[in-house]
Amino acid sequence: MKAEIKMHVAFISRAVFGLHGYGGMERHVLELARHLARAQTRVTIVTMPPTRDAQWHEPGIDLKIARAARLPVRGVPDRVLNYPRWSQAAARIVAALPVDLVHAQGVGGFGYAQLLAKRTAHAPLVINPQGMEEFKTTPAKRVAYAPLHAAARYAAQYAHALIAADTLTVNDIPRFLRVAPERVVLIPNGIDVDAARNWVSIDVQRGLIQRLQLSQRQPLLLSVGRLEQNKGFGVMLDALARIRSFLPSKWLWLLVGEGPERATLQAQIRKYQFRDHVRLLGNVDEITLHNLYELATLFVHPTLFEGSSLVTLEAMCHARPLVGTQVGGIPDKIARGQNGYLVPPGDAQALADKILLALRDQNKLRAMGAVSYQIARERFDWRVVIHQTLDLYRAVLPAAAP
Repeated sequence: MKAEIKMHVAFISRAVFGLHGYGGMERHVLELARHLARAQTRVTIVTMPPTRDAQWHEPGIDLKIARAARLPVRGVPDRVLNYPRWSQAAARIVAALPVDLVHAQGVGGFGYAQLLAKRTAHAPLVINPQGMEEFKTTPAKRVAYAPLHAAARYAAQYAHALIAADTLTVNDIPRFLRVAPERVVLIPNGIDVDAARNWVSIDVQRGLIQRLQLSQRQPLLLSVGRLEQNKGFGVMLDALARIRSFLPSKWLWLLVGEGPERATLQAQIRKYQFRDHVRLLGNVDEITLHNLYELATLFVHPTLFEGSSLVTLEAMCHARPLVGTQVGGIPDKIARGQNGYLVPPGDAQALADKILLALRDQNKLRAMGAVSYQIARERFDWRVVIHQTLDLYRAVLPAAAP
């Protein structure tokens, strides 16, 4: 017997994993849609034209591509001028669908909010701002982003609820979007703990140990992220330089990711004579990444800015102890002294001190890793998050009824 569909939710998101980038927001949208579909919710995703040559094979999830005339600009002007225009095209598609609720990512809800204001659309709007980094940038960039900020505030005024993925954003949303705090609901971005564990393979780990010559390398530090200045990997190198004489002679830092800062990091590695202690692995596939988590002694995330931090959650699924910065969603995932340590962003000495502290006691490292896994399973697993999301939808629907 076919399961009864409980509601129809339309997602408005400029990007989706598989069609666009590999970032945390893209992954979050796809995974949320998948788990809603498994919970007998009909899901339609409205997104931008794909930037990758990919086919859509997602049972139970309808895909619609919204196209809008684009001005020939790049960078900040592209987002400021073209993103709101695209959201209007997406809104017209959504308004023609028999949906019960609209769930938008960031400024993607701007166009639909305009239709709600005109009373030409009626399904309630839920918005997930997905971090507020653009409101916290330099004064010059804040001026450049001003039209986008105005669009975000306009959309927020017509949202029936706004989702904060972490405690920091719970406070940021009322401050930057100028909405009442009671309209903000804390629902973390989820992770499929079992799916992460399913990548684990002893054979793959043996292959990595042989290929990367890891058999005698301890401790093994791991970081994952795009090689950009705001990820703090230069700060990590500064921190390691301060404690190199206190580390075992065979220590190794593996950095997974690619990006524009590669040459700068390579120069810094040469400066510190870290050629035998630091490896830039570039991008790797999923099975490699998850087995690197398994091999790591300690996961270190030195980022200066962050959203929810998917990579931190991934490390937790593999029971890794953590050292991370006090930004974005990281403080929600690291319980001080229980599964890791927090440091101020950009503070190389504090980062160095906490890495040494974490590595001091191997028995405590294992215990902290076990707590990481427990936190991931109990608070961030999709089985928990999807119920929180559906509870919010159910609360919004009667509240939005005329």
